[in-house]
Amino acid sequence: MATVDLSTISYAVTAVLADGKQIKMENIAENIAWEENERELAVRLNLTIRDIAYEGGRISDTLALCTVIYLYADWGRGLTEIFRGTIWTWEHSRIQDDAIILTCYDMLYYLQKSTDSKYYAAGQKTKAIISDILKSWNVPMGEYTAPDVAHQKILYKSKTVSAMLTETLDDAKKLGGGKAIIRANAGKADVVAVGGNGDIYGFTAYNNLTSSQDKYSMTSLVTRVIVTGKEDGNGRPKVEATIDGDTKYGILQSYVSMGSGSLADAKKEAQELLDEKGKPTRTITLQAPDLPAIRKGDLVYITLDRMTGYFCIKGISHNATTMTMRMEVEPYEQGQQ
Repeated sequence: MATVDLSTISYAVTAVLADGKQIKMENIAENIAWEENERELAVRLNLTIRDIAYEGGRISDTLALCTVIYLYADWGRGLTEIFRGTIWTWEHSRIQDDAIILTCYDMLYYLQKSTDSKYYAAGQKTKAIISDILKSWNVPMGEYTAPDVAHQKILYKSKTVSAMLTETLDDAKKLGGGKAIIRANAGKADVVAVGGNGDIYGFTAYNNLTSSQDKYSMTSLVTRVIVTGKEDGNGRPKVEATIDGDTKYGILQSYVSMGSGSLADAKKEAQELLDEKGKPTRTITLQAPDLPAIRKGDLVYITLDRMTGYFCIKGISHNATTMTMRMEVEPYEQGQQ
């Protein structure tokens, strides 16, 4: 297990203006927080900056939309880049000496906000598909440790670019590959196996965990899927198949329509829905002192009174101001990587 003296961690924030000039902002930052959410590619950085006097005006006059922002942290290995992105939202009350509230995203946010269409013939492999999608949006690919399997024909029509990427990786997992995610790192898009981090950090109750919550919920559960076909003369769709999941929780029913597709494809879609929503949702959240090295997709080791073992980070939020972080984790299954 890797160890870190949490009391020595420090942070730095730099804005790079359009003319290349750099402004150090950690000493005027009232809040520095960033997060990686489960169903999003991009990291979001939230900054609250005191609007101090700056070069005959206010610093708010220099921090325009699209200004590049860097966040660095040092946890014993020297300053390391944690975030590189641009200002997407700028908010100011216009009262003198008040704060500027900035919302920044890394380069993958463009892929979340843009749609495209792509076609890949059967036999194309995962890495080639991901590389082509990224290249078409001028995003350089960095580390690649994800599965690289041959796919069936893929057609993406008017989908967000981020959905194309995540669905390609999901398809690779269904074809026998491991689970993988895409995340920005130093100006490139890393495509990494979940749980493939080299340094694994451990968290223990009463030591470096301040709180934990383990919750189960049936609110999103689906236990039966009805596959419907064409409508009869009265407009009622014909039931083509009934696919049951784990009905011990009761009947919680959903529908899948064949549309113009085949019954086999509709059954496959129904089974995928059961695979996704056929079990109660488990949410495990942990609060701890901040360790900026930890990212979504990393493996950690947790020791609690009733829960011990390896867990993968599904989502994480860091706060450099309060020196705390919140992790949402899931149990690591052998062979998940």
